[in-house]
Formats: sequence, C-alpha cells, structure tokens
Amino acid sequence: MKGKALAVGLSILAASTAMAQVKINFWHSMGGVNGEATERIVKGFNASQKECEAVSTYVGSYDDGLTKLQAALRAKNPPHVQQIYDLGLQGIAESGQVVPISDLARRDGYDLSGILFPLARYYNLDGKYYGVPFNASTAELYYNVDAFKAAGLTRPPKTFEEFVDYARKLTKKDASGNVIQYGASIRVYGWFIEQLIYNQGGYVVNNENGRTKRATAVEYNGPAGVRAVKWIVDMTREGININVGRDGAAQRQAFTSGKAAMFIESTAALGAVTREVGGRFQFRTTSLPRPAGTKGGTAIGGAALYIFKDHPNNEINCAWKFVKYAISPEVQFEWHKATGYYPVTRATLELPQTKAYWKENPNAKTPIDIILSSPPTKSSQGAVAGVMPQIRQHIEEAMELAIAGKATVEEALNAAAAKSNEAIARYNSSVR
Repeated sequence: MKGKALAVGLSILAASTAMAQVKINFWHSMGGVNGEATERIVKGFNASQKECEAVSTYVGSYDDGLTKLQAALRAKNPPHVQQIYDLGLQGIAESGQVVPISDLARRDGYDLSGILFPLARYYNLDGKYYGVPFNASTAELYYNVDAFKAAGLTRPPKTFEEFVDYARKLTKKDASGNVIQYGASIRVYGWFIEQLIYNQGGYVVNNENGRTKRATAVEYNGPAGVRAVKWIVDMTREGININVGRDGAAQRQAFTSGKAAMFIESTAALGAVTREVGGRFQFRTTSLPRPAGTKGGTAIGGAALYIFKDHPNNEINCAWKFVKYAISPEVQFEWHKATGYYPVTRATLELPQTKAYWKENPNAKTPIDIILSSPPTKSSQGAVAGVMPQIRQHIEEAMELAIAGKATVEEALNAAAAKSNEAIARYNSSVR
C-alpha cells in the first residue's frame, strides 16, 4: 500500500508541476526551411527548462502577421512574442502595445551591448530597444559559377552596367528563339529597391531616412530610386531578366533549376537555395552591384522579436526568457547554419564552430562581410517611417506599371510617391 500511495503522490506532484508550467504564444512568419529551423528553436527552448512552454504559430508572411496582430490587439488578445519585420519598427514602437526590451534587460542586468553594430544602429530607436533583432539578413547576389564559366565570365559583376552585359552574355536561346537560360531573375520587390538606393548612398524617405527627425515625405522617386527601378525594368523588357512578378519562390526556382544564371535575394534564402540546387552546379554569393561611380552601403533586413503588454508578469517573464534563448550564441549559430540569416551578436561570431563553419561554407560568411564593411551612414542605417509597409507596396506597384509599359519609370515612381506621402501625413497626424 505504501508503494501505491507513493506512486499516487508522485503522479499528483508531476501533474501539479505540469499545471504550473507557464504557456506563452509565439507568432512567427518563417515557412519552409526557415520554418523548420524556427520550430527547432521552440523545441530547444521548451526542453531547456521546465518553467515555461512556448507554443508557436505560423501566421503567414510578415504582412499577414502584422494584419493578424492588429486584429489581436483590437481583441485585446495579442501573442506574448511576435516576430515582426524591420519595416514595422516605428509603428510598433509608437503603438504603446509592447514591453520595451530595454526595460526588461535593465531590470535583470542583461547586457544588450553585444548586438552587432549594424543591427544596433537600425533597431535602437530613441536610445531604446522596443524589440530585439532575431533574424538578420541582407540582400546579396547569387550567381551560377558553372554558367559563368561557360560564358567566359571569371568574376561577378560589380556595377549595373557590367550586370547588364553579363545578363546578355548569359541569356541563351534555342533554335526556335525560345529562351532556355535567362541572365537574371530579379523579382518585383520593394526591399531590393530600398537596398539599391542605399547602395548608392541615397534615401528612401526624407530627413536622412527619418533618422534625424520624423520622415514627412519619400525620396525613393529621386535619381537613386529611378536608376534602380529603371535598371530592372529595362532588363525585364529586353528579355534578359525573367519576369516572375512578386513571387519569391518562383524567382528562387528560376535560379536553382538553371533557368536563370543570377538572382538577387536575401541571405535568408541560402538554406533553401543550397537544398534545391543539391550540388548540381556550383554557386556563390557576393555584394549587390551598383551604378558605376556611385558609393554607398547596405542596410540590414530581417526581423525582431517583440513582447506584448496585457499579460500577467509570469507570462511576460517567460516571454523574455524565450527571447534571450533565441538570441543566445549557440542557438544563433544553429539558426545561422540552417537558414542563412546571420547571427545578431558578436558572441556568436567568435564561437570556434562559427569560424570553422565559415571556412567550409564561404557563402554563409558573405552577408557578414557585406554588412560589417558597410559605411555607417544615415543612408545605410535604413529608413524608418510609420508606414514603411505601405511605402514598399507603392514601390512595387510602380515597378509593375513600368514593366507593363503603362508608365515611364519616372511617372510610375512619382505617382507612387504621392500615395506614400499621403500615407505618411495620415500616420504622422495620428501619433501627434
């Protein structure tokens, strides 16, 4: 009887321990290879301790996630933690709905100074972290080494002009005139235009990208933006850049299937590209080209983790534990290795396993070289405005109009800028 009573007692104890575990909801926007890596982080966190349990939910794209968050905030039922892309920074910070990470770090003496400088420059708004960078990326050029060799090309293009020349040499047609290999695949994506503007030292919004004071108008329709959009539009209309619209998967597949010899994409695509190429050809990554004679840098991309208010303290504490786990050095190394996002802290860069991995996989180190060598200007700090998601959409609408031949690049960008300026004015009036 004593043994049976002991067993019952242990069962009750186990049940009460399980009941005491604090559950937190984590919303993310990582699908495919990167989604698998995200789930491993969640499982690793849950296995690392018994106090908290993170429950993850894929909420679709970054834009879809923001839409769902807005609905959840209206219903006063936000997740505890959400991954939100870089463009959401000012809007989220000014929403009054998040628990600033800086406050949590100060409370328990957690040191945020180890965050890599380019990320600290971007995400530290008004001297405070509202969220903490989690997945960091940059746009880069992927190119097919075997296709380059076949075309007699020995190095990647460095300028817009060289890129066009390369794309022409790499485009192949069959006897019937059908294209069997395009020189490039660059999709309609506003982020690329933003990066190509920074690459020339330009600004997407005024007041030095909204970094010296609040942005009141866009500048993406200036010379740097026109050059970037015209470069892509002209190649597309010439037939040396395959038009896949806004479809990122189709763009990547064009490259991994051998249909296109070069493409621009986030470093976060590295894991998927490596898997899909499967060793059928050699590929390398490098910096984006820029117009000859221009100088500039690269802004970070990716997303940060934000913790939301209106939850009990024990749940906020578990959310903070989860965030600290996600940016810990070893977890960031595994994340970097699996996805292509680069680590967010210096501590991960200094791990022996990180250095050994880069030696064997030079493509994985490319974005670190790009971002750490980028001149630290207001341009490369990246743009902040409360309506950056809408601004990106307006740029993409302009690209589509110009590619379709319904407007010149200048006309399309000016019309888009008018819509963006109206959106900025509405937002600014709502927060004053």
